[in-house]
Amino acid sequence: MATHTFGRRMSAVGTVLGLGLGLPFAFGVTSAYAAAQLEITKTHTGDFARGGQGVYRITVTNSGDEASGGTEMTDTFPAGLQIDDLNVVDNDVAVSCVWTQTLTCNTPAIPAGQGYAIDVTVLVAADAPCNLTNTAIVEDTPTGASDSASDPTTVTGGDCDDDGEEGGGVLSILPVNLNGVLPMFNNISTNNNINSPGASNTNGQKFSLTAP
Repeated sequence: MATHTFGRRMSAVGTVLGLGLGLPFAFGVTSAYAAAQLEITKTHTGDFARGGQGVYRITVTNSGDEASGGTEMTDTFPAGLQIDDLNVVDNDVAVSCVWTQTLTCNTPAIPAGQGYAIDVTVLVAADAPCNLTNTAIVEDTPTGASDSASDPTTVTGGDCDDDGEEGGGVLSILPVNLNGVLPMFNNISTNNNINSPGASNTNGQKFSLTAP
């Protein structure tokens, strides 16, 4: 099981206000609807190739008005994908991640408007399914509020490159071979002598079967 811990030092600038300016802010009213709002997205670029690698980006943000509590993000990868590496590309808070087949990342409280983004490199099995989907979920652990994001992925290589479903090409009912089913008649001749003076009316036909 691999473990990564990441952090970013943050600084704050304090401003000393006179009493006359400080009191209005100190007794300000917080909106009744103010709350944390965790959001998660999961994306990748292009198709993944069997026997190759792919990269997913998972982004967690707090788009609400208040800080969240501690958070936990989980993502269980389907058969055919194996986590190989993880890199935090942006973070406003410390992020600690562990993984086997399931990736789990924890943070302390995420302030309003902040979050983190990670790139997850996966190995694609030589027999991976041609279409894969997995879902990442983030939860505000004190409140249980959560959000999720799914990311369908197309895999190429082997029979995944055939036109049609996995395991072969397109099934078709055409062309239909009718040889030996419908016999064909030809060499049909007629001889009609109708209403000729002193003549009789005759009709002759000759059939022969032509094998297909």
